[in-house]
Amino acid sequence: MSSKPFGYVYDERMLGHECKYDSTMAECPKRMKLIYERIKDDTLLEKALKIEAREADDSEIRLNHPQELIDEIISLNTTEKCEEYCKDKEILWTCENTNEAARVAIGGSIELVKAAVENKIHNGFAIVRPPGHHSYGNVPQGYCIFNNVAIAAKYAIEKLDVKKVAIVDFDYHAGNGTFQSVKDEPRIHFTSFHGHHYGSFWPFSREYDYATNNPNTLFVPLNGTLNSEGDFVSVFHHVVLPMLRQFEPELILISAGFDSGYYDIMMEFGQGVKAHGYGHMARLCNEICPGKTIAILEGGYHPYNYTESASMMVRGLLNHPLPKLTIPARISGSLLETMWNIVNHHSKWYPKLGERLKMMGNQQKNLGLAPFVFNQTLFLGAKMRKMYDDVKKNRIVRTREWFPEMTPEQVAICKQKIDDYKKEYVFDSKHPDPSEEQLISQCVWDEAARSDAFIQATPFATFLIQEFNDFVAGKRENMMICDRELYTEAVEKGVLSFHEPIITTFNE
Repeated sequence: MSSKPFGYVYDERMLGHECKYDSTMAECPKRMKLIYERIKDDTLLEKALKIEAREADDSEIRLNHPQELIDEIISLNTTEKCEEYCKDKEILWTCENTNEAARVAIGGSIELVKAAVENKIHNGFAIVRPPGHHSYGNVPQGYCIFNNVAIAAKYAIEKLDVKKVAIVDFDYHAGNGTFQSVKDEPRIHFTSFHGHHYGSFWPFSREYDYATNNPNTLFVPLNGTLNSEGDFVSVFHHVVLPMLRQFEPELILISAGFDSGYYDIMMEFGQGVKAHGYGHMARLCNEICPGKTIAILEGGYHPYNYTESASMMVRGLLNHPLPKLTIPARISGSLLETMWNIVNHHSKWYPKLGERLKMMGNQQKNLGLAPFVFNQTLFLGAKMRKMYDDVKKNRIVRTREWFPEMTPEQVAICKQKIDDYKKEYVFDSKHPDPSEEQLISQCVWDEAARSDAFIQATPFATFLIQEFNDFVAGKRENMMICDRELYTEAVEKGVLSFHEPIITTFNE
């Protein structure tokens, strides 16, 4: 146990960031407040050091964003201006207090990083909002104004003389803004676990599949639903940890979104990471950078999930006992397919992955199985991406009620699912790493794995395609940022053409 205190940031000025024109927004002030209260109630902050937040200045924001965006956010001083501003943005809302809250989120993140680099704290958690990992350049989107993590990483390098920073993003949505912010910066390594579903999930881009062009970026696209905490942690051992050990970061920033949590608001169409999985992922990051691992809050939208998950993550950062985690005998089929592709693709840059690939291939041969066929990709999102680009171009973005609120029955189901697994917790302070033999045995690619991959991936991708096709056919009034009335009016005026349904992806 370190003699230095755990650090945290919490400042109620960020609660002022609240949508005044839509009370259904999932990203809302209580997310931050409930997480803070839960961690405090769990006595995890008893010996912690509160790092005072401050408003970031323009020069700090300009480490990642142009002055043009800064000035735009400052100008949003009425509710009408705030909503109007978002009519050509993707999943963005603002309010008159957004500028202050966003600056406090950045300033608090920077101050926590400074405290870690200056050895004043041993790890930390910035409980901040608005989140940041979708924002880059002059593009605020996905609830994100400025990119807190990217700015903090660049501040560490440019102002604190940190040589290398790693960012690990386990939020369910792609850290697309962070990727665009750091992809050309070799001093920053970026890992993102995210929903992809063969491109049918936002941001509907091939760019967020596994085949990145840079050795400093690792994407773990999730094409199937309900991958477990054991699956995620297995991928850490297979690829994330070997890559980070070779990269040798001096600081790790965790983009800590909890919406991959088991029965967050996407329920059976989401991921299956039980809360203690976040504790184990944080614990493994700390093994790479002891005392220099800082989590910065991103997503997570069902309170019962995100409060439990955040508490477990902090336990991992504190090196407190965690519930035991089971490493599965086999990785889920869909994620196993992705991991084979990752190891093939990144082995050219990472010798340890080359060694692992050879062992995986030998196992296939010894079992009399066919070799894994690398680089078979499927992309379903081209027409979805075009739809989004067209409504933005014509400033007819739907600015309200993107996601239906959960019914009391759905809330009760989620709570019961989480309560059920909490009953199975068995706390321990020792969590031995799986052996190399155990890890390789997880990777058998056979007919069962291929079937599992298909069954796991098909229902949600089919649902997303049907949702799009129903909107195009006029059977749905809205589809996230796409509004039937605005869309039809634009077509009738000749400024927009009707979009075609997804029947085939051939020649898209």
